[in-house]
Amino acid sequence: MKSKINFIGIGVQKAGTSWLAKCLNEHPEIYIHPKKEAHYFNKRSFYLNNLHYQYSFKHNNEKIIGEITPAYILDENVAKRIFKYNPYVKLIVILRDPTDRCISQYKMEMSRGSIEKNSGLWDAFSRNLPKYGPMKERGQYKKQLDKYYKYFKKEQILILEYKQIKENPKKLLNTCFNFLEVDEKFVPTNIQKNIKHDKDVRKNIVISEEDIKKVEDFYKN
Repeated sequence: MKSKINFIGIGVQKAGTSWLAKCLNEHPEIYIHPKKEAHYFNKRSFYLNNLHYQYSFKHNNEKIIGEITPAYILDENVAKRIFKYNPYVKLIVILRDPTDRCISQYKMEMSRGSIEKNSGLWDAFSRNLPKYGPMKERGQYKKQLDKYYKYFKKEQILILEYKQIKENPKKLLNTCFNFLEVDEKFVPTNIQKNIKHDKDVRKNIVISEEDIKKVEDFYKN
């Protein structure tokens, strides 16, 4: 029988989770789902049941077996399902300045064509676009984390800062490895690489300074 998943990265989108997944997966004591984002707890139709979910991890009984699906942090029902599945699971979240995160998401959505028609960043932001995962909501971190603290102890949730990926990636990974109770001296080859999501397409999306200021002011208030 496949082991229960004991680690889940729950967010946030556009905050270095693809980089983290690559680095963690290099560690000999850690196995990350081949798709990185398994989406079991928010899109149940992808899997028949817990066993089907567990068998989608082609692991060799590594000490830590997990996945990273940034959308998980948005939904309290997901927190409840994860807790029901494994109340002792370890969770990791990377937080990024909410305005920078929003800008990054907007550029991604516009490049992919995955956002509804809009006249600019602030128009899309104020209209809660995209509907599948509004930019505004994705930056309200306290609201999101409070949903998880209803079910999990604070010591089960490791909160990291996105800026550390550039400033001191080794220290960030040491913190992760220590939290997951694996060899913290391990240094992955991807540590200095700029890892993007497989679907990321780069286009030159122009955003007005006025729109950026409006988003900044929203998060400050």
